[in-house]
Amino acid sequence: MKTAAANVRSTSSLGERDTPAAGALPSSASPVRVLILSRHDYRTKRKASAHFLAKALVEQGHEVQFFSIGYSWLSRLRSDSRAFLDERANHWETVDGVQAYLWRGVWHATRMPLMGERFGYLYDMWARSRCDALDEAASRADVIIVESGIAPVLIPRVRAAAPNARLIYRAADLLSTAGVHPRVQEILEQSREAIDLVVVVAQAMLPHFDDFRAPKIVLRHGVDRDQICAPTESPYPRGKNIVSVGAMLFDPKPVCLAAEHLSDWTFHLIGVPSSTFPDNVVQHPEMPFSSTLPYIRHADIGLAAYQKEARSEYLAESSLKLLQFGAIGLPAVCPQFAVEQGSLRFGYDPEYPETIIGALERAANAPRSISHVPSWSEVAGNLIEAARA
Repeated sequence: MKTAAANVRSTSSLGERDTPAAGALPSSASPVRVLILSRHDYRTKRKASAHFLAKALVEQGHEVQFFSIGYSWLSRLRSDSRAFLDERANHWETVDGVQAYLWRGVWHATRMPLMGERFGYLYDMWARSRCDALDEAASRADVIIVESGIAPVLIPRVRAAAPNARLIYRAADLLSTAGVHPRVQEILEQSREAIDLVVVVAQAMLPHFDDFRAPKIVLRHGVDRDQICAPTESPYPRGKNIVSVGAMLFDPKPVCLAAEHLSDWTFHLIGVPSSTFPDNVVQHPEMPFSSTLPYIRHADIGLAAYQKEARSEYLAESSLKLLQFGAIGLPAVCPQFAVEQGSLRFGYDPEYPETIIGALERAANAPRSISHVPSWSEVAGNLIEAARA
């Protein structure tokens, strides 16, 4: 069984396909042109795994274009975090060596309240909307990385524009867990023959791609070790502090219960949905990762209060914030389904949210212990090596 590196586990030989590869990449010594399709924009404050991956690819000498999709006037009605880029949309801009583009269309397909699962055909219509910049970027790419989210609806389009590119589907989340419209999942499955490589961030995600003939590998998230280990000033004025970062599947109920019970602790929630909490909960707006990092480094406990959703168990391996907590040795509290064996994580039962109190007390008494997490440079290198295979 061929793997790209020690931390990459392949479920099929990277050299085996029933049909020939779409195209060959330049030699291992040569840089490649990479196009990343994502709902995220490289320039936003909140950083997802695609941001770190793009930066690492550029640092390794590759040309990276980061193409942000699913944005229109509808986005501004929904307080989209990319709204500050509205006047800079539909133009390329280079940041950190990454070429960033926000496609602002006349409209885009999105899930709307009261619409249920109807109108899935709008995703097909939107995927055919005119965007010369997308077609041109795809046509010149050696590698196209389609991120999970709504980007899979564009697979037929970019494959048609780039028949010889290596097309990678990178599943940072399962679409059903992330709440994406079912039509996107249907298009992904209908497009599976166009995909050259499936990359998942957790072993538990692999069975969901059994029907895909493309090779499949596991590449877990990484960390920027230089950044995450750099000295920082504590943002906390005093006392004992718990930090939670990010809005995905955030469950406020156990946080409220814990804050009421542990009144001598301060809970810092960064970038979570605004809600009503006890007085010892501080709600911080979304902020750049460099500003978030001191809150993580100087906290006493990290918190990942995930809701229990169908097929969410893969978060034990894929949760970027839990990996970041582990990389600096911060004890973490999370639902039992997100506890990974051997990690410094303390679980509670989300169906009985009061059990979070015991988990926090156990974490408070745990010594710090650093977990090994690969660097984003390793992840990027392994991804390109797998694409070349």
